[in-house]
Amino acid sequence: MKIAFIDSGIGGLSVVKKAYEKKGGEFIYYADSDYMPYGALTERVLSDHIAKVVQKLAVDGAGVIVLACNTATAVCIDALREKFKDLVFVGTEPAVKPALCFDGDVLVLATPLTLAQRRFSRLLRSDKAKAFYTPDCNRLAYLVERDFPYLEKAERELDKIIAPYLCRDIGSVVIGCTHYAYLEEYIKKRYAFNVVSGAGGVVRQLYKVAPEECFGNEKLLLVRSGDEKGQKLLEERARLICGVEVAPL
Repeated sequence: MKIAFIDSGIGGLSVVKKAYEKKGGEFIYYADSDYMPYGALTERVLSDHIAKVVQKLAVDGAGVIVLACNTATAVCIDALREKFKDLVFVGTEPAVKPALCFDGDVLVLATPLTLAQRRFSRLLRSDKAKAFYTPDCNRLAYLVERDFPYLEKAERELDKIIAPYLCRDIGSVVIGCTHYAYLEEYIKKRYAFNVVSGAGGVVRQLYKVAPEECFGNEKLLLVRSGDEKGQKLLEERARLICGVEVAPL
């Protein structure tokens, strides 16, 4: 039995990296480049598509599926658990609750589709913070995906997103998209905000629910939707991010 991670492009590799830092395993990573970014899709299109991806990964030997994407989790995970009862699912959600530990308001960086979900709105029901701000980050994941590891354009876009809130009492920033994780150090250095993400929680949950047989050799098997010309670039990026042996599935 293998553990498979799903995301649109390289975003979810930030979660895979955290998994390898905690404990090794032979993981599958499905880089869904054809449908990148998930946050730009309609709920119906995303739900139907993710179900097909999960079916394929189950055939390939995956018994544990990590939705390494806040949007895919918010839109799809309940229906997937109902449809694929023999599989174990681990989702990714914006780390709103940890952000409440800090003084000041909370700036949540997430895709519009994630922000629109009822699952997300429940996370915001708290009186512990002064206010939550949810700016439009529509282009940010695309810029990270296109230019990684050279993120100057994504950083400039992020500066534009954050600028209107600098007059507010921002105490923490929530990374609500796995693509944005590659900008975490930039946010800390430039703005000195407390930055929280859900990746650590995802990995802790994964190691609670996945059978021991899933762990062992450190190897990452890559699957990429779309044409083959992007496979080599994906492999190079995966090695750079995760630091493990990489091979096509």
